[in-house]
Amino acid sequence: MSGQTSDGVEMKRESTLTLNRTAEMTEEEALRYSILFDFDQSNTVATYEKFLTDVVSPRIDDNSKVIIHGHTDIIGSEEYNMTLSKQRASETARILSNAVKSSGKNSVRFETDAFGMDTNKAPFENKLPEERFYNRTVVIDIEKAK
Repeated sequence: MSGQTSDGVEMKRESTLTLNRTAEMTEEEALRYSILFDFDQSNTVATYEKFLTDVVSPRIDDNSKVIIHGHTDIIGSEEYNMTLSKQRASETARILSNAVKSSGKNSVRFETDAFGMDTNKAPFENKLPEERFYNRTVVIDIEKAK
């Protein structure tokens, strides 16, 4: 690896990397997706609604558990961001629930949780604008039925 320090000094480092192949999984036990939201918005953009309906919901089997976590960046009050993250999680659950029910799956369990601006639960740091952008998200975990 080579690079440059903030002082302009060229650096070069070499190391050895060993890769070990593990047995391939034959069955998916869980899936994870995430969708992003615009700043200060709880409604998904149309593209993500289509993604949830057309891509994510078909991967949800009947009797599965879907866990949805809402997040925000650190801009705004803690109370406001907690409410916003709850709205994001609920909106996502609503879209997915409607999609799986319309496909005849009536035994899917949904669990929503909101973390607001909790930096211990945030997917990314909150120092840079790019990191804050990616924290305006909902994370969707699908636990397959056993």
